[in-house]
Amino acid sequence: MKATNGVSILSGAVLSMLASTVVTAETNEEFDPEKFFKQGMEEREAGSPYNAIESFQTILSNQPSLHRARLELAVAYMQTLQYQEAEAQAQEVLNDPKTPPSVRVSILAFLAQLKKDAEQLTPQHEHKFNVTVGVLHDSNVNVGPGSSVVDINGSLATINTRPVDDNAMVLSGSYDHSYRTGKPMRIGQKTGMLFWQSGASIYHRGYETEDDFNLDVLSVRTGPALVTNGNWRANLALQGDHIRLGGNELANYISLQPSVTWSFDASTELTVDAEFSDRDFEQASDQGRDSDYYSLGIALGKGYKNNTIGVQAGFEWYDNHAKDTEYSYEGWEAFVGANWQIKPTTSVFGRMSYSESDYEAPVTLINKTRDDEEWQWMFGGKHTFGNDYELSAYWLRTVSDSNVELYEYSRNQLSVNIGRKF
Repeated sequence: MKATNGVSILSGAVLSMLASTVVTAETNEEFDPEKFFKQGMEEREAGSPYNAIESFQTILSNQPSLHRARLELAVAYMQTLQYQEAEAQAQEVLNDPKTPPSVRVSILAFLAQLKKDAEQLTPQHEHKFNVTVGVLHDSNVNVGPGSSVVDINGSLATINTRPVDDNAMVLSGSYDHSYRTGKPMRIGQKTGMLFWQSGASIYHRGYETEDDFNLDVLSVRTGPALVTNGNWRANLALQGDHIRLGGNELANYISLQPSVTWSFDASTELTVDAEFSDRDFEQASDQGRDSDYYSLGIALGKGYKNNTIGVQAGFEWYDNHAKDTEYSYEGWEAFVGANWQIKPTTSVFGRMSYSESDYEAPVTLINKTRDDEEWQWMFGGKHTFGNDYELSAYWLRTVSDSNVELYEYSRNQLSVNIGRKF
């Protein structure tokens, strides 16, 4: 989205205009074109191209033959994605028979760049499909506690629930659609391009024997995205999730997910995102879990060695207001991750996170209010071959610590997948 090539292309042309006496400025003792020219250049360099346009237009309204200002106006128009206006200004200088040959060469190159950049204003649809199949080994399918002895109302009791391991087949598919509207939008001194992004995905995890824990998730989403020619972009997604567990209806989530990303340079980005979700559980026994969920997160990413190595760290606050306060909680999560692109087709990654969740009411039959802590470690890698196929694998370890023994557990999941993009 950044239209910077026009600046370098026309810089030599403007210098030639400054040194040339071919175009003579009109005399106006009450108007100082140099003042407005300097002002326009400073505004453009400071990232205020719309203000610069006004300054250069002021010059030309008083001295229409001052073509060096007209060329700088063309560049400012280019930076704001007003390609037709930029072409008109450059063409007027090119049509002047007094324009030096060296300047004509630069203008012709500028017009060629304009034509190329203007293609981004052409409305365009983009479709992407992805299908993945994999196998998973899960050491704790039922999220069983680490101890068979728990404290119930101050008395020790023995429970039969223990961790059960199993293997599973994992299937997933997704479809993504992006529509580039081709309509630029002014936002302050920046210019944005509006997109509309939609998609759907389906996920199935089927265990060999523990089919009560089979998981199915169907998700659909849609919403606008705005990409600016400055240093930020934003999107807003409306998402719906339908979840089934063990072949039974579990819950429906409806979520609104806004996000804004600022790019400080080619390798550093800061993202702020949020989620507002209505969670509706289907089973009569789960009605107390119906809730409104809110979260707010911030993440900073940095690239090294031409962005072949990326690191990211972030923090998220979340709050779940359930119908039954036993299921209401508030907490936070912090994470750090890294990705190393060993070669164009191969990369490895790792992520570590820690979270704390404080519940509002005691657990049923247990005279304790939950305070949970959770650690997660993930390591994996992926390799692309044949352009369309991707082989990936990861290991995920989760350790949960709680003051209520029923919710203390550890879990290891090892997955190998192969996917294809269309």
